[in-house]
Amino acid sequence: MKYQDAQNIASYLFDQVKGACEVGNLLVQYQVPLCTIAGSLRRDKPEVHDIEIVASPSLKTPRPEFGKQIYKTEFDKKLAALEESGHLRFVMGGDKLKKYEVVMSAFGLPPTLNPFHVEFYLCTPPAQYGVLLTIRTGPAKDNDNFSKWMVTQKELGGALPDGYRVKHGAVWKEDQLDARQEPIKGQTPLHMPDELDFFKFCQVKWVSPQHRHALWRITK
Repeated sequence: MKYQDAQNIASYLFDQVKGACEVGNLLVQYQVPLCTIAGSLRRDKPEVHDIEIVASPSLKTPRPEFGKQIYKTEFDKKLAALEESGHLRFVMGGDKLKKYEVVMSAFGLPPTLNPFHVEFYLCTPPAQYGVLLTIRTGPAKDNDNFSKWMVTQKELGGALPDGYRVKHGAVWKEDQLDARQEPIKGQTPLHMPDELDFFKFCQVKWVSPQHRHALWRITK
C-alpha cells in the first residue's frame, strides 16, 4: 500500500485509541499519550505492508454500563468500537499483541489482493515503552536488522551492554534471569519509559527512525 493511504488509516486508528493510553514524557517536555505509529510508517517508507502501533494502555477497568459488554480496559473497548463500526475485523490477539484486518471500504479504498493488517503491540508489565518502541520501529531486514542489533550484547557485535538481556520488551541484568532465561519472580527490569533512555543505556546516539541502521561489530 502507498505510504499516504496507510498513514491516513493509521492516523485514524491512532486518534481512536490514544485516549485509552497512559501518558508520559516522550523526548519532549510535555505529556503525550504513550501511543506511537511504528514500523515502516514511522520510517517513512513509500510502500507499507502493514501498520504497527505501539501502545501503553491504561489498565484501569472502564465503568460498566448497564446491559452492555464489560471490557477489561478502555483500550479493549475502543478496539471493540472499531470492530462494531466496520473499520476492523479481529484476526488474533492476547494481552501483548492484537491483530486486525483493515476493512478498506471503511476508509474509501478499494480492496487489496491480500488482507492489509494492523497490529497493536501493547506495552504492559514488564515491558518498557522505550524498549518496545525501538524494537517495533525497526528496520528488521535480514541484512539490516536494527532491532536485533539493539538487543544483542556488545560481545556478540550488537549494541546492548554485556551482562544484560532483553526479554519481554524490557532490559534485565543477567542475574535477574533464571536458567531458562526468564525473569525471576519479583525482579524488576530497568526503567526505560522512552527510546532516549534505551539508546543512552546502549551508548548509541539517538537517530531518527528514517536513518536507523544496524552497526554490527566484527568480533573474534
